[in-house]
Amino acid sequence: MSHLSRLTSLIALVGFALGCVAANGTQEAPPSLLAANPAPTPEFTAPIAAFNAPPQLDSPRTLTRPLTRTDLRNFAWRPIGPANMGGRVADLAFAPSDSRTFFVAYATGGLFKTTNRGTTLTPVFDDQHTTSIGAVAVADAPETWPGWSAEDAALTDDERAERERDRAERRDKDPEAFAKAEAEKGKSKIVWVGTGEGNNRNSSSWGYGVYRSTDGGSTFEHKGLADTHNIPQIALAPRDPDTCFVAAMGHLWDENPERGLYKTTDGGDTWRPVLQIDDATGCCDVVIDPADPDTMYAAAYTRTRKAWSYTSGSEVGGIFKSTDAGETWTKLTNGLPARTERIGLAVHKANPRILAALVASDQGGWGAEPFDDFSKEGGVFRSDDGGESWQRVSPLTPRAFYFSRIAIDPQDPDRVYLPGWTLLTSDDGGRTFRNAENKKPHVDFHAFVVSEDDPDHLLAGSDGGAYQSFDRGSTWQYINTVAAGQFYNIAVDRADPYRIAGGLQDNGTWIGPSRTRHQTDPDPFMGSANVGITNHDWYFYTGGDGFHVAFELGHPKGELDYFYSESQGGYLNRTNLSTGEQRMLRPSPKEGQEHFRFNWNAPFFISPHDHTTLYLGGNYVFKLTDRAERWAKISPDLSTRAVEKVTTVGSEAETHGTVVSLAESELAPGMLWAGTDDGRIHLTTDDGAAWRDVTPHAVAGRYIARLEPSRFERDTAYAAVDGHRTGDYTVTLLMTTDAGATWTDITGDMPPAPEGGCAKVVREDRQNPAVLYCGTERGVFVTLDRGAHWLSLTGITPIPDDNNPANLGTDEPDRGPALPHVPVDDIVIHPLTHDLVIATHGRSIYILDDASFLGQITPGVLGAELHAFAARPARPRLNFYYDGFYGDNFFTAPNPPAGAQITYWVGADHLDDATIEIQDGAGELVRKLSGPGRAGVHRVAWDLQLDTQKVVVNPAAGPAWVEPGEYTVTIKIGEDLKSETTVEVLPLK
Repeated sequence: MSHLSRLTSLIALVGFALGCVAANGTQEAPPSLLAANPAPTPEFTAPIAAFNAPPQLDSPRTLTRPLTRTDLRNFAWRPIGPANMGGRVADLAFAPSDSRTFFVAYATGGLFKTTNRGTTLTPVFDDQHTTSIGAVAVADAPETWPGWSAEDAALTDDERAERERDRAERRDKDPEAFAKAEAEKGKSKIVWVGTGEGNNRNSSSWGYGVYRSTDGGSTFEHKGLADTHNIPQIALAPRDPDTCFVAAMGHLWDENPERGLYKTTDGGDTWRPVLQIDDATGCCDVVIDPADPDTMYAAAYTRTRKAWSYTSGSEVGGIFKSTDAGETWTKLTNGLPARTERIGLAVHKANPRILAALVASDQGGWGAEPFDDFSKEGGVFRSDDGGESWQRVSPLTPRAFYFSRIAIDPQDPDRVYLPGWTLLTSDDGGRTFRNAENKKPHVDFHAFVVSEDDPDHLLAGSDGGAYQSFDRGSTWQYINTVAAGQFYNIAVDRADPYRIAGGLQDNGTWIGPSRTRHQTDPDPFMGSANVGITNHDWYFYTGGDGFHVAFELGHPKGELDYFYSESQGGYLNRTNLSTGEQRMLRPSPKEGQEHFRFNWNAPFFISPHDHTTLYLGGNYVFKLTDRAERWAKISPDLSTRAVEKVTTVGSEAETHGTVVSLAESELAPGMLWAGTDDGRIHLTTDDGAAWRDVTPHAVAGRYIARLEPSRFERDTAYAAVDGHRTGDYTVTLLMTTDAGATWTDITGDMPPAPEGGCAKVVREDRQNPAVLYCGTERGVFVTLDRGAHWLSLTGITPIPDDNNPANLGTDEPDRGPALPHVPVDDIVIHPLTHDLVIATHGRSIYILDDASFLGQITPGVLGAELHAFAARPARPRLNFYYDGFYGDNFFTAPNPPAGAQITYWVGADHLDDATIEIQDGAGELVRKLSGPGRAGVHRVAWDLQLDTQKVVVNPAAGPAWVEPGEYTVTIKIGEDLKSETTVEVLPLK
């Protein structure tokens, strides 16, 4: 059949929104996740091995036509959680006079809104170019707000007439309800968001300026200040939501002029700095007098992070006051230390003359140890005269660079809250504090707010997520329905279903399933819906900050259910998942020897050639044998050994001069690649006997985020270079094909920020050396031609109604698998199933199920009119309902579609749908399905059951599965186009 225009095909195509067309599919029943999960049996691995055979490849860098995001519009990333732990919360905000509505701003996980006191939370910022949030502020739109006139002017005459008819009908029908709605229409209408968290962490992300919503957070518009990077606070004029003050800290890793306090009076259309000091000093807090909006207070803070240090504090910072709406400022000094660091401010609502400030200072020396919470001259300060004079009431300053928040009860000026390691409270104006009455919330508090209409209602945000209390902190409710985990690294095993493990920012190491045998479809009797994977399916194993992980059963020869994990500083741990036995295995020098340096995120892995051998990177490379019971140094110090950069104390966050990327070739035992945080790449081909520096000039001293040896060519490897720690926010990807003698830049057309960001990981496909995947600060990308062209697999684009005549003939938006622009720190391609598993640093884990088609896409495929991809083996599975989830405040994630996944390519739009015929070994038709005929990649799910029109099914006996064996799949479009593949059906398990 001839190709028709997109206009014609739009008329015919209906109902293919989410990518899998299932035929009465069923899901699976729950196995015991952490009982020793056996390796796959030969009946599972043999068909998989055939499926994994590399295809015959054409020229890897000559594509017939590019693959587009719209070609992948029928595919979706599957979020699997978990939500047991939250990511770092940067800010919280109640809607004015409505504690039912509040916003939760995650440092790297986006912005969420609730209108029902946290029972459910909805992401409202996912379609923007960043998920790093620093501040959120909410305001009502008064009747005098200029935006009402602008909204009215944007309507057509017909729309305006229709609106007035609707208003009249509602007024006539129920005058009281209409009057209430009119009074409420401006409530919480204006939402301001400052992106880029202000917590100064070595793992902190950065934002893209300021955004505003005029519909309560349903949509946002970018309002500039893109290069401010980190915005820890926003203050709104009490009666004018178009007047906004933004506290901008500027770049974390380098100096820049876009720092200070910015003001707009026209809703963000124009900005001007009203308080600036220098290129190293930004504004870390701002508060407005609620009774006099011309009076305000701002805090200035000097700080710069380097990979090996954190420098903060100055005499030019401090607390400043303005009495003319920010036009002029006076530095407040009476009673305050001359040298200050990060500062938190609070003004009492009922009596704004009362102020509280948490002022960090190293004046007079720091403390007895690096984490000393008691300052020599800083601490908690109080003013009762509008800041004219201050009294130091407490020396407490918990870990100032990371916390520095303070709050006053809006009714009781003596009730002061000090968020820090825990939540400290005072009932005497800050003079004495007591530890949190309830220690169940996760430590490290960054955000805290008291409801103005109900001071018993508190919101708190920490490294572990968001909490709320309804009794002033005596008890806490954990909001564990948002998958906002900040994963660094992940690993998978070879079980069926396979397990996923990962390490997280300040949340240790967890293990959970790729899918469960829980019923995903609603229970027709009890009504529990979409309960596939839950928080109960994830288990916590080791503490600290979690990083690299490895399953012995993830190795082809793995025999025991040993699991390896680490916390910051290379603290390696081995856990027997069958017995619970644990061993700490970090190498340590003898007394009197030079100490070993291990990075915050020290790399380790199980050798692909020996499942009892591991390699670990510090400033040396260590080989650990006998399941890490024994170790040996096999390299010299591979760093630059810059003395001034390797002496920092702290939490290992600034440990420098270390190996941060380490990998062994799967083709050559003992061929190791090592990359350091100070920009060096070394190679050994003899298991460490000799090392060669193969660093290209293009690295320029930047952090080697990931090294990836090729699975196809012994001397080929890839490098992801991350320069943000030196103020370079571009993407850099390199490739060598001659063991490091020369390198080629394969960054290609990878977009710059805000869409791209820095490269964090690069992976080679398991079937096709031309196909690579890259995780960046803003998402994940794929290339089909070894880096000449990159395609974003990230982004959320509104999907138009293809059946709406108004949309016919219009350009289709660039849309594909939906994924927020969240940092992607790690990528794993499952060796058996080819699922693409990504670790996001802010939204937990996502899976692109059976992404093998990406590795099978060649120039020949893209040039074909119709092509059926190889299908992975499929197994029938029974399922159980997962009842007990009868409320709305539960986290659940979907399982993948059941059965065989049939994937095919259509080169151009067709009016006809595709027909999929499935025949058994005897050539008998057992099932007939249909799928889209539009251009792009499509997938149809076959539930492995017989056609019910050809067989009488006994409901008491369960589904009518087809017999195990090989089945031929024939895909046709019209009379002319046909393509075939096969699928292996495995026995019921």
